[in-house]
Amino acid sequence: MRCETLSSETIYEDPWTRIVRDDIRYADGHTGRYTVVVKPPGVSVIVLTQARTVVLTKEFRYAYGDYSIEAVSGAIEPGETPLDAARRELAEEVGMMAGTMTSLGLVHPFTAGVHSPSHLFLAEGLGPTPSRPDPGEYIEPVEMMLSEAVDAVIAGQIVHAPTCLALLFAERHLIGR
Repeated sequence: MRCETLSSETIYEDPWTRIVRDDIRYADGHTGRYTVVVKPPGVSVIVLTQARTVVLTKEFRYAYGDYSIEAVSGAIEPGETPLDAARRELAEEVGMMAGTMTSLGLVHPFTAGVHSPSHLFLAEGLGPTPSRPDPGEYIEPVEMMLSEAVDAVIAGQIVHAPTCLALLFAERHLIGR
């Protein structure tokens, strides 16, 4: 059963995050207040080499307080399609371009209180292109077999939710190829 939004107020906003407080009416008629963190939609790209290794990234994540191994990931910029953003992030973060980009789907990894949709892609047919990391981004490429990356998800060594899902979706997509 859905809720009805009675009023909505942005209580904080910067270029990366908006916090919205909504007064709502639940399906049973009682009212309440709900606060939602809104992040720009993003992309996460599994980079698959001819040798069936995946190129992931290792980057310090302030909110997490540690280094995180992740798919090539980033926000979709205004006016960009998810595919355009995936190609841009691939070039920026690991200096690659892909001959083939396959959509693996759309996920919402934080459904309880954060609106942060993430489009997942598989990049294949790779070639080099100049890397252009954003200022303040210090990214270390990490290469491993796809099966090892999936094992790292299961072992809790890869914890970035869109990456976990993208790796599992990529493995399923590639079965039998």
